[in-house]
Amino acid sequence: MKVVKKVYNNNVVLVINEKGHEEIIMGKGIGFNLRAKETFDEAKLSIDKTFVVEDEQSINNLPDILNTIDYSDIELASDIIKQGEKVLGYKCSTSILLTLSDHISFMLQRARQNAFFNAPLEWDIKMLYPSEYEYSLKAVELMRERTGIKIPDQEAAFIALHFINSHYDNRDMQETVFITKVIQNVLNIASYHYGRPFDRSSYNFSRFVTHMRYFVRRQVRGEDLSADSSILGAVSKKCINDYQCALKIKSFLEKEYKWQLSSSEVLYLTLYLNRLSTN
Repeated sequence: MKVVKKVYNNNVVLVINEKGHEEIIMGKGIGFNLRAKETFDEAKLSIDKTFVVEDEQSINNLPDILNTIDYSDIELASDIIKQGEKVLGYKCSTSILLTLSDHISFMLQRARQNAFFNAPLEWDIKMLYPSEYEYSLKAVELMRERTGIKIPDQEAAFIALHFINSHYDNRDMQETVFITKVIQNVLNIASYHYGRPFDRSSYNFSRFVTHMRYFVRRQVRGEDLSADSSILGAVSKKCINDYQCALKIKSFLEKEYKWQLSSSEVLYLTLYLNRLSTN
């Protein structure tokens, strides 16, 4: 049995589950006869979606979102997320339901007026996160089928950003965009240094992108990589070309973003570049 905490409307209710955690349950008409503080048997309700609330921000934003978007847009976002988790092989943070619903609602309003935005870093997202981008193209097709609106493929980049943001548990979409831009700049430097492009489908490329993502997040949040850098001298001699590339990247980041890279960061960057350059 669960306890009703707040009824937002006939379709969305905030409840306390058996473990004492807050959940949002959704379904057409489920909130019609429910009242705050009463218990109910969820088996007797036509609940379509349930998700555990991970942060208070989701709860705080929910009333504003429910007042501005249709429930059908929430259903569409939920279906896109559910299928995306299967295709991509990872669970998204629950906050994606509200942010993606809000985005879809606003996007459909613009689409009805034939007003579209250029996707930020569309090419970069396509290259750095091919799985999320490919699935998002299918999500755009689903939105076309459900709404009957001619939605351009460029919307896939926006959808992909929501999955990327959710997967890496970022709270700030702008941070995700910024991280993507920095990674692409670093890859451009590395590609120029080695005189060739990289195999973006390889495991080593994926590992390098993941390392850079966490590296940028540490820089943005003022965190330092705590690791033994005593072997940097030996590594720099053994991997001369990779070390030189790491120094170029270090110089760029210090000049462009005023970041000070520690010896540990340079060491790990050299090692990941060594793997990347062997593709």
